[in-house]
Amino acid sequence: MSSEHGTYFEVDGSKANFTEALETWVPIAYDLLIEVASKYNRTTTYLELTQAVQDRSGIRTRMLIANWSGKLLEKVAKRAAEAGEPPLTALCVRPDGTIGEGYSQAPKSVPTDPSAPVDDLAAQHRLLCYRRFANDLPADGGTPTLTPQVARARSARAKPGPKPPEICHIHGLEKSAVGECDMCED
Repeated sequence: MSSEHGTYFEVDGSKANFTEALETWVPIAYDLLIEVASKYNRTTTYLELTQAVQDRSGIRTRMLIANWSGKLLEKVAKRAAEAGEPPLTALCVRPDGTIGEGYSQAPKSVPTDPSAPVDDLAAQHRLLCYRRFANDLPADGGTPTLTPQVARARSARAKPGPKPPEICHIHGLEKSAVGECDMCED
């Protein structure tokens, strides 16, 4: 059912208080992230998570995801830290597989290296989540793993481009494939 309200109850379209809706969504998101952590190297996106909390709660919002998902994840991070759980919010990524900017400032129950790239930090934290909750953890305990998208992007950046052509220091011309200058006598 459609509603003219920004945040509303799906059953009848009546207005819902956003702050109260957020408090309803936090335990749902927390449980959803534990479900995600139950499978090694699984992640979820902001869209998937926010859609699922709305579906399970029956409370919807018309707000842009970017305007409220950070608030939701911050509260989930705080709850996980207070419970001594690993940083569950490391499991929630953007569609391109990267972690959001706010992740490095989110409360965590584990020590963090502020100088580490945020995607590397999140990979380490996801491993803690999998070690706590995954049913399919490898025998060696697993390794911190970047999302496939981030790993591909880094690999593409790391591949060296074609070797620049050799230039003759006397004539300034490109040398042949065998390394000789056509103008030089040698």
